[in-house]
This record gives sequence, C-alpha cells and structure tokens, in this order.
Amino acid sequence: MSDADIISAMRRKAGVGRPPPDVQPLSPAKALRIAAAKAAEDTIGLVLQVLEVSEEKSAISRLPGEVPEHALLSLLEGPQNAYGLAIFDRNTVAAIVEQQTAGRVLSLAPEARPPTATDSVMCTPLCDRMLRLFEAQLAELPDPPAVAGYHTAAQLREARSIAIAFDDVPYRLYRLKLLLGREGREGEILLIFPNVPVARGPAQGHGHDFGAAFQEAVMKTEARLDTVLHRVSLRLSDVAGLQEGMMIPIPREALSRVELRAGERLISRARLGQINGKRALRVVLATEDVDGLEAELSSSGGFDMAALGGEGFPALSGEMPGGMGMEGDLPALGDFPAMGELPPLGDMPALGDFPAMGDLPPLGDGEGFPAMGELPALE
Repeated sequence: MSDADIISAMRRKAGVGRPPPDVQPLSPAKALRIAAAKAAEDTIGLVLQVLEVSEEKSAISRLPGEVPEHALLSLLEGPQNAYGLAIFDRNTVAAIVEQQTAGRVLSLAPEARPPTATDSVMCTPLCDRMLRLFEAQLAELPDPPAVAGYHTAAQLREARSIAIAFDDVPYRLYRLKLLLGREGREGEILLIFPNVPVARGPAQGHGHDFGAAFQEAVMKTEARLDTVLHRVSLRLSDVAGLQEGMMIPIPREALSRVELRAGERLISRARLGQINGKRALRVVLATEDVDGLEAELSSSGGFDMAALGGEGFPALSGEMPGGMGMEGDLPALGDFPAMGELPPLGDMPALGDFPAMGDLPPLGDGEGFPAMGELPALE
C-alpha cells in the first residue's frame, strides 16, 4: 500500500461519526445580519458586527416605548403609501458620524444630545443601502416578508409622532444588537415594517386587468382647477397706488364668461350664480371651436343681480381713487406716416353670371318654434 492510500484511509477514518457542516438556511434574521455589515462597509467603511437579530410582532401603541433616549427616528416610505421606521440609538448615530468625520469610532462615550438634521443626513446612505441589501437577500426566499421598496423619507423629531404618522395595524419589528468600530462600541438598530402579506403579481393570462388597474390609479390623481372672473390690465403706477377699499370695474358680461383653468390652459368657461345661498359655477363644456363657445356665452346674457345674494354691485363708474379712472379722453396719437401709392392691380377677370338659387320656402309666423320660457336655476 502506497503512502497516498494510507493517508486517504486515515482521512476517512477521522471523518467517521463527524456531523455534516452546520450550514444554516437563509432567513430574515440572517439576511439582515449580512445586509447591515455589508452596508456599513460599502458606504462609510465602518466595521459593524451584528451580535444578535431578533424578530417580534408589535402594535402602534407599543412602538413609542421601543424608542431609546436620544435615538434617531427615520420615517421609511414604502409602496402603496405604507410607512415603516428605522431607529438608530445614540451610540450607533455617534459611531456613524465619527467614522465619517474622524475616520474611526472614538473610544470616548458619545454626548447625550438629541439627533440633528445633520445626523439624519449622514445616517441616510447607510440606512438605505442596508434596506436595499436586505430586500435583495430576501428575494431568494419563497415567502419573504413585506419589506421591499422602502427608503428613508424624513426624520421624526419625537417618538409621539409615531402614533400620528402610522396606521393602527400590526407591525413587524427587527432588533439588531451591534458592535461598532474596532473599539467595540455597543449599539442598536430597530427596523419596523407593517406586518402585511406580500402582494402577489397577477396570474398568467390576466394581463388585461392592467388597463383597469391603471385607470383606477389615474382617476385618483388630484387635479387643481382655478377660476378667473375677469382680467384687468393696469399701469405699474396704478398698481402701486392700490389701497384697501378701492373698486376695480368688472363688466356685467364677465359673470357669464368665467374662465376655468388648469395651470395656463383654458379648460372651459362657466357662468357665475348661486346654489343654496353659496356661490356656484355652471360649467359650459368647451369645444374645439373656442370662438363659437365665446359667442354662445355672450349671447346667453348675464345673471340677475338679485340672485347673486344682493341688490347689485357697488357703483363702478366714475373716477376711482388714486387717479385710476377708466373714463376721460385718451391722448392724441399724432399723424400717421404717409404710406405712398399702391401699385396698380390690373384688370380683374370677368366672373360671369351666378346660377339661379331659386326661391326659399316661407318661414311662416313662427308657430313651429316652441316657447323657451325662463332659464332654470343652477341646481
């Protein structure tokens, strides 16, 4: 038997009865342990060792009690208006700041003070990187927890703000015990997410539901409309002389030509009136022919001033205070320059005779047209 065979036989005998290597399957706790250590190294070069990761369920009433003193509270914004929370205790915040300013974690105990906006900005890259790595690690699990799509959105100043910013639903809390830097400073990070099931994608063959879902999302979008009663052009000196109580003339026909705008775009026009004692607008839908719309509104006439809640507007005629009168003579324009003679046009060709159109039918005495009656109130 050669020496190689003897060594091989001895190795087999030495391995008899030895248990297989302990390779733990991936879990949320293991994924978070890897994500936190790698995020600290990637973003700021901080040596971060995770000693323990625990997972527990919590409620909105218990969350303020989980916050350590002088901890940094970072609001996490997730998909579908879901919100989570990242809590860095005082030691963790100080270690992150010291690593970026002094290049290492100091041996001195951190100062007991509330976190500032600068602390929040310096901790945000590490927090977001940890969330991304945590999400990527959990993507390998068959049934991962709903922690995907979260990022740092804002800093909460006080723990009592949690009850205002968060919905009253069950929450999943991850607690990380840390050793920070080569000095081994102890720290703690808490990550809190809504404990909801992961939304599954649509089943194969149901792609047509995307249109309905997209329409539902778009129809919930907020659209702001502004109304413009009338526009007046004034000189800068007149605008500077405006005082409280002055009256700017508004023509009566402006009541039936109110502009309905979305930003700078004219959407439609409307008529000003009232419903149940409150000001109201009757929308006249716009068409492609804007001139035709304006003509229709002009011919519709104005409102009864008594229907607008009073006996009439104050007198707008006459000269206004501050020399802003709209009446009076305009300054002379002066003589226009001579234009010279136009060139001859020459002889125009003969047009010939137009064809006969025949007689039009009689219109009668108007009996065929129904009576219109009075216009209805805006209801």
